Amino acid sequence: MGTKKIKGVLFDFNGTLFFDTDCHVKAFEQYYAKCGMEVPSAEYIINNLFGLSNEAIYKTFFDPNATPEDCHRFGEEKERLYYQACLNLPNGMQYTKGACEFLSYLKENNIPYCLATGAGMDNITFYNENMDLWKWFDREHIVCADDPVNCKPDPAIYRYAASKIGLDASECIVFEDGPLGLIAASKANVSAAVVICQEGLPSPLINGITADAAYKDFTEWKEIVKKFGI
Repeated sequence: MGTKKIKGVLFDFNGTLFFDTDCHVKAFEQYYAKCGMEVPSAEYIINNLFGLSNEAIYKTFFDPNATPEDCHRFGEEKERLYYQACLNLPNGMQYTKGACEFLSYLKENNIPYCLATGAGMDNITFYNENMDLWKWFDREHIVCADDPVNCKPDPAIYRYAASKIGLDASECIVFEDGPLGLIAASKANVSAAVVICQEGLPSPLINGITADAAYKDFTEWKEIVKKFGI
């Protein structure tokens, strides 16, 4: 990772600020089944599909010759299944434990931060409607699949997110839950990368992928602030 002093914070959203991994997995499982294809394991889905745009997922795992219209239809269907799974969560759609407290600390101390997600604007709107996303992020501080930047594992998404808050990626710390996101962070030469991995889910630290620390949620955000000098 980088060596410059940490001046900003970059967040992944899905599986990091919002524990929706099971919802995404369920949606993919239902789509595979609908297509009459063998349903892969949850671990395979998490490690290979998470972090990619819907277009990249459809062309890579379903139809390499897909047209833009095919990818759009896939995205709509998959997201419909995902939205329903989110709305059916037993305790509703909530931020990861400790996340709001950490975000409040950043806002109160004027520490710039930005969201960098593979989700599209339709999803961002959905999160705002159900989680009041605009309370924490404005559009200028959200980089998503609809922006002119390649998705993870391309490092461009984190470099672009850092530029949104007037910084170089090497001056930022990244919070991620997925292997592709961690690869993107490393290639972007961020100052530090921290894994937020929901308890019970497979670690993203596979195939030589590393991080500077790992936590099960944000409840230890004060320790994180102290450890990394945020």
